[in-house]
Amino acid sequence: MFITVAALIIILLVITLFSSVNIRITYYRDNKDDELIIIVSALFGLINFKREYNLLELMSMGGPGLKVRGELEATAGGRIIKEFGSLVNVHDALESYKKYKLMIHRYGKAIRYIQQRIAIKKLEWNSVLGTGDAAVTGIAIGLLWNVKTFFTSVLSSRFKLLSLPQISIVPSFESIIISTRADCILSVKIGHAITAGTIGLIAKKKDGDAIE
Repeated sequence: MFITVAALIIILLVITLFSSVNIRITYYRDNKDDELIIIVSALFGLINFKREYNLLELMSMGGPGLKVRGELEATAGGRIIKEFGSLVNVHDALESYKKYKLMIHRYGKAIRYIQQRIAIKKLEWNSVLGTGDAAVTGIAIGLLWNVKTFFTSVLSSRFKLLSLPQISIVPSFESIIISTRADCILSVKIGHAITAGTIGLIAKKKDGDAIE
């Protein structure tokens, strides 16, 4: 009986290590409305962690802040475990960015390890653009194509693409419209994430206390 339980635990551990964490990043903008949604799912989709950002609120609010909404749910039962909200101050965000740069320097080896093992399962970026002037719209379309091509090239050089990117721009020569939707799914094995964490811990121990 003990051997059977131990064998079952080992099998579950191996399956977990070879399962993946999926990170889905979706951004859409339709004229004045926009939203950025980040969903992290693990354990074969049983657990989802979701955050939503309204980027336009950052520019329209009286003070420097960004509203963040989020929830943690069990997908299998469709039950929300926790729902929360917060206000991210821009000054605090800048300070966090400085600390982030220092962490990149310290944990570069771990970051490079995990970067080489992240795969892009899906990359779509579709837009509709119109300025009300045909000539200006043509120029804007060309600039946007350059941006999308550059962005796709950077991702292709840093991560493994499991499918061809789906990118499109539909011009609207008679109306003023800015509409875009980007959808990207990143995937990494839990075992690789644990290995990267171990490399990071070694770097932390070697260099001293963590950045606070």
